[in-house]
Amino acid sequence: MKGYNILIVEDDLMIGDILKKILEREEYNVCWKTSSSGVFDEINEIDMVVMDVMLPGEDGYQITKKIKGLGLSIPVIFLSARNDIDSKLQGLTIGEDYLIKPYDPRELLLRVQKLLENNYGTFTQIKHVYINADTKRVYIQNAHHEAAFTAIERKLFFYLYDNRDRILSKDHFYNYLWQLEDRNPNIINVHIKKIRAKIKDDKGEIIQNIYGEGYRMNTYIKK
Repeated sequence: MKGYNILIVEDDLMIGDILKKILEREEYNVCWKTSSSGVFDEINEIDMVVMDVMLPGEDGYQITKKIKGLGLSIPVIFLSARNDIDSKLQGLTIGEDYLIKPYDPRELLLRVQKLLENNYGTFTQIKHVYINADTKRVYIQNAHHEAAFTAIERKLFFYLYDNRDRILSKDHFYNYLWQLEDRNPNIINVHIKKIRAKIKDDKGEIIQNIYGEGYRMNTYIKK
């Protein structure tokens, strides 16, 4: 999922600036701190931490222990010039990954991606909407804004998703969701309207009304 909130803790201004630009190029939202100061101000909104080990004041290990002590399951990858086995083992014990400086940006990005996928799952993106088919959860913009579907809305949304790019008639929905005697001519429209509002699809580009035929979830939307 693009749009994850990543916190960088790095006191080297040149390294921090380059790292921030690398991550932002991949469409991550990046916050950068040069020490422990301010790290915990918005920690509940952070999805991942890229942590230098050698920092002024508290080091990266100490900061990470405090983060973990809050009970937050935020993955932490350490970046360090220390390449001895004891430092590596300490980093991998306290955090989730350990990368030695200097590193290839491609390796860093792949490690970041894998950690995020392992922690949050994989997503399908349709415009600003991120869909996790395994957990049946839908997010708007980033991992902190989940669409608050009712049970029937979630079932209907994922019925559309499972049949994406295919037109589904109202009979398809009735047969899947309701018994024949419970059919209401407006019930589908009402639920679709609520789903669109929750995923901010006001123009009906993601869930499109195909006049006279039904609805279709589009996976490709021309800009």
